[in-house]
Amino acid sequence: MNFVSISNRTAVAAVLLSVLPNSSVVATEAVVTAQVNRVLVTADSTYGGCMAALSVNPQETLPACLPDWVSFSCSGHFTDAVRGFRMLDQAQLALATNKSVMVVVDDSRRHNGYCFASRIDVHR
Repeated sequence: MNFVSISNRTAVAAVLLSVLPNSSVVATEAVVTAQVNRVLVTADSTYGGCMAALSVNPQETLPACLPDWVSFSCSGHFTDAVRGFRMLDQAQLALATNKSVMVVVDDSRRHNGYCFASRIDVHR
């Protein structure tokens, strides 16, 4: 009978461990407010095809990201290509008009180590 009790505890522990989230799998997002210092477009899908360098390093909040740059995934890997290029357009607008941006950066989706920006807002 004591053996059955141990087996039940083991089964319950196994179920609980499989249901609880693993910290390495949990997606992390951060909001970064910065200036756009540079934009980049590649001829292939390297870096997701397009990126922006920010004045605030997203790596400070999300250590899994490589420094300074975020990808808009113009290659269409994490969003459709049209939406990626529209986010790049917003970054170019901010760069040309010297406006700040608010960028939502996701470290669970990366191109060549650079984190994906799932949203960009241009501030007045």
